Amino acid sequence: MVFSNLFFVYVFLPLLFLAYFVIKNDAYRRGVLILFSLAFYAWGEPICVFLMIGLVFADYLFGIMIIKSNTPARKRVWLILAIVSNLGVLFFYKYLGFFTSTLNTVFRSSIPVISVSMPIGISFFTFQTMSYVIDVYRGDAEVQKSYFRLLLYVSFFPQLIAGPIVRYKDIEKQLVYRSVAAADINEGLFRFSCGLAKKVLIADCCETALKAFYALDGATLSSRWLGAVFFTLQLYFDFSGYSDMAIGLGRMFGFRFIENFNYPLIARSATEFWRRWHISLGTFFRDYVYIPLGGNRHNQYRNILIVWILTGLWHGASWNFILWGLYYAVILVFEKKVWLKVLEAIPKAISVPVSHLCTAFITVFGFAIFYFDKDLIMNLGRLFGIGCVSLSDIFTESILMDNILLLLSAVISATPVFHFLWDKFKDRMPYSAERVIKTAVIVVLTAVSTVRLVGNTYSPFLYFRF
Repeated sequence: MVFSNLFFVYVFLPLLFLAYFVIKNDAYRRGVLILFSLAFYAWGEPICVFLMIGLVFADYLFGIMIIKSNTPARKRVWLILAIVSNLGVLFFYKYLGFFTSTLNTVFRSSIPVISVSMPIGISFFTFQTMSYVIDVYRGDAEVQKSYFRLLLYVSFFPQLIAGPIVRYKDIEKQLVYRSVAAADINEGLFRFSCGLAKKVLIADCCETALKAFYALDGATLSSRWLGAVFFTLQLYFDFSGYSDMAIGLGRMFGFRFIENFNYPLIARSATEFWRRWHISLGTFFRDYVYIPLGGNRHNQYRNILIVWILTGLWHGASWNFILWGLYYAVILVFEKKVWLKVLEAIPKAISVPVSHLCTAFITVFGFAIFYFDKDLIMNLGRLFGIGCVSLSDIFTESILMDNILLLLSAVISATPVFHFLWDKFKDRMPYSAERVIKTAVIVVLTAVSTVRLVGNTYSPFLYFRF
């Protein structure tokens, strides 16, 4: 089941609201959220839902054993067992086939390749269960004595299959008690409707344009780059739209999730870009990998390389993702050693536009590596004119003109222009007027998105495959 689905919007969500708010007992409400969340996941993964339930139970036991251990050595043993079990499950479902095939290719062996279906969102919920055990071991969070509260933390449907990666310590108290006011529901619906519009009205349309450019018989240089630009915009609005919907849904039921995006496409460096893009993943690797390895104090460049190889692998078991991780490791090291120092030495009137343009190029080219999981070298070569029939042609220009308003709208929406104008405007109005305007926006965006969804083909979120 996906959020951008008429059944979810007009059947699943209203039924959940009815069941949740009719019941007044907090324990029963948690039960309602768990049952609906498991049903949400089982809709697409009827068997793997039991895998998730079992993984949560294992980490529930690991947390208890860590607390009960009376020596640091025993605590460390239980932590290692927890990490190995979580990563073992992730490796089996996501990476075993890839590594077996690679070994067969490199050593010309014939090891049987086990083909298993990867559970949706396994990268997200295994990271959440690991973060719980690690935080308990560190003393950053109290051990959860209720299995069902821990199950709610992991299985809660808004963030279950595509993030943001919610840390246990951030919502530990919310699992026990939450209050939901009318303003929370209004704000939650507002975020949800904005995210729905991002997905349905922008991301899906960008995908249509992208496919049109890459379906042209004769590849032109402009069609390759325009396709890469539209994929970058599709990925941003698809994933940030999902995060908005997840944050909004959580807010409706009293949960406050961290922001996952902060207008990354306006960044002036790759370093800044990754502080703004998929913030929950970046902070996870920073706190659980980069800093324990030594961070900026010891072997910084080695630590960056390790983190980015792992980041690439986290996104998928494919060589293009590993190359993408190495690409950003090199870019980030180059920025720290050379590029940022160069920008500081030249006037801002020059450095600001140059840094924006360079970061835009780095981002679009990086996501081209991300996109091409087949014929990678050939397709990247075409971005530099290798194998292109011409600079442009009438077909490329026709597709561009058909999508020029979409391109302009997407680029403007990727900047904080509307957010800035709203902040200026709302300071001059009473709170009640703000709520009326947001309600009107909810109605309009939901209605327009619904019209778009009627008769639309199934379009899952891009990060479901991760």
